[in-house]
Amino acid sequence: MYRANKPKRAQRNIFIGLGYPLLLVAAFCTMVPLLWLLSSSFKTADEVFAVPIRWLPKLPSRISSSPYIITDFYPNIKRPKSLTSEKWKTLQPTLKQTIWDNVQEQFGEKLRLDTPNLSKEIQTEITQGVWQQHVATLPSEVWKETKESIVNKVNRAIIPETIATVWKNIHRQVGLGTIEIEDLEFNRITIDSVKWDANTVTITQVQDSLNAPTFANLSYSFQDKKNIYLSTAISSAVPIERIRRIILPIRGDASYHHLTLDVTVNGTTYKPTEPFVLDNALEEDTVWRLHGIPGELESSHIPMLKTVSKQDLIKSKAPLPNAELSLKLTIHRPAYLAIVWDKLTSNYRNLWKAVPFNRYFINSVFIATASTLLTLFFCSLGGYAFAKYQFRGKTILFGILLASMMIPFQVLLVPLFGLMYDIGWLNSYNAIIIPFSVGAFGVFLMRQFIVTIPSELLDAARIDGCSEFGIYYRIVLPIIKPALGALTIYTFLSSWNGYLWPLIVLRDEAKYTLPIGLANLVGIYRQDYGMLMAGTLLSLLPIIILFLAMQREFVQGITLGGVKE
Repeated sequence: MYRANKPKRAQRNIFIGLGYPLLLVAAFCTMVPLLWLLSSSFKTADEVFAVPIRWLPKLPSRISSSPYIITDFYPNIKRPKSLTSEKWKTLQPTLKQTIWDNVQEQFGEKLRLDTPNLSKEIQTEITQGVWQQHVATLPSEVWKETKESIVNKVNRAIIPETIATVWKNIHRQVGLGTIEIEDLEFNRITIDSVKWDANTVTITQVQDSLNAPTFANLSYSFQDKKNIYLSTAISSAVPIERIRRIILPIRGDASYHHLTLDVTVNGTTYKPTEPFVLDNALEEDTVWRLHGIPGELESSHIPMLKTVSKQDLIKSKAPLPNAELSLKLTIHRPAYLAIVWDKLTSNYRNLWKAVPFNRYFINSVFIATASTLLTLFFCSLGGYAFAKYQFRGKTILFGILLASMMIPFQVLLVPLFGLMYDIGWLNSYNAIIIPFSVGAFGVFLMRQFIVTIPSELLDAARIDGCSEFGIYYRIVLPIIKPALGALTIYTFLSSWNGYLWPLIVLRDEAKYTLPIGLANLVGIYRQDYGMLMAGTLLSLLPIIILFLAMQREFVQGITLGGVKE
């Protein structure tokens, strides 16, 4: 007896020793995409495309002065494979100096303008960036030539556009653009001449090109302070009561410092309810709303509250005229934990600014819920009819129903679009919900479950005087609850992730679903993969909640019939 059980125990031990680790590896592999999605939702665009791959988001640096240079943006210069180590030792210093001399010759004026004291740090980062952009892509045959030939070809490969791109990637500095005032009738007035007054900030007016807008570049240092102030007074033809919003273009420095704008006139001050976070180095319009109600696509506007200070009224011996606005710009350096929080949540905050995420989410919830409820109702009715009723042509109709499952949706796409056009359902929720309220798979699944219900149970209900719909509602539905749970998850998931048909039918952006809205984050002129990851992660929450809520019914639905009683 012991000898007979010994091989079984050995097989069991081998299975435990090999099977469990393999299951753990398989489970980890299935979780890698979700973990990567979670990690990427906290990354900046540079971290998403970092080479080598960066698995975890990088913590932000503690910036105390601006402008500054980002270190380690480009990888170190590596030896080309065609060169030997000995030749590389003698050639590397010459190539670095050649690149730097070329940079100073073509871009030296820009460097001297922004950073009077060129540091070794700038030279290293620019040299590595130019090497990564151009020199590293030279053909391998170039490195087999003489030293003079290699230096000449490297020198000729460097172009001003590459240097400008590298400088833009490593250099960070706050810039203020031209102020615009918009009234309640949406008319805009541009304030051409604005002179910012600051004691601790160096302001330089810069225009990169003839067609580019003028920006006032700021150079500041916090040292022991937490706030830096800039102020100016502008004349406005629009009274303060009729100003809808003030638009101030800003080029950030990715320092995650907080920026606020106070507007004061005759002792009345408008203060923002939240700061603007300098979380990137792009040029964007900061919109400070004084009056009016923002639209659905204006969620990025910062509302301002009106306050009247008695001290301001006392200090103001000669009140400013109603057309004179006093602007106070404050740059605040928050605590480091707040900076880390702003950095990790920047994609989620910017997601609501870039697209009307709330509207997309509500549209998807409504469409998926309506489609699921209609599918459960009609498919369960159809399955009940095919399972428990006898009528002429039942077998043929059920065969046609099963055959329709083999027809791809792409074949029905054009006829279905034409039908929606004829009945006037284009750009409406009806075109997305109604055509898919009955599915062949759902009817087949319900029919297979309802067949297992004893007909005697239904006949007993009829004898007791229960109506046909009462039998369906009070007897059939409770019994097939596991099947309904499985079909609920299947239908909701299919409708929630639907992209092609809603993209073809819908025209109004206010009716877009989440897949369409998130897809708009990545296009020809913009690639917001960080926000796309954040939006995708948020879109998974309803599916996870639904699965957890109906997990028991779903498991019973897929295992029913697999266990022999």
